[in-house]
Amino acid sequence: MDFKKSWGFISLLIGMASLLWGGISLGDMLGQHQVVADMGGLLAAGGHEFFDASSAEQIAAQAKQKNTVIFITGACLSFIGFILMRGQWRNL
Repeated sequence: MDFKKSWGFISLLIGMASLLWGGISLGDMLGQHQVVADMGGLLAAGGHEFFDASSAEQIAAQAKQKNTVIFITGACLSFIGFILMRGQWRNL
């Protein structure tokens, strides 16, 4: 097995797993947005100082940013894997 084929296949597998994880997480975030917005009002009404320092919207934005980075990384790794595996599909 040559260098390009092995690293292309590894990159492709990791990229596809990352795309799957990021896509599912981002899709789940769309459904949780309304829940987080409702909980933000409830937590603010509670008056606890931890929840005042880090609001529910800020926590949701950080999670969305993390999942977006995972999704973009997966897309880049998949693209690199496809480039390295170019012409190798006939040999599988």
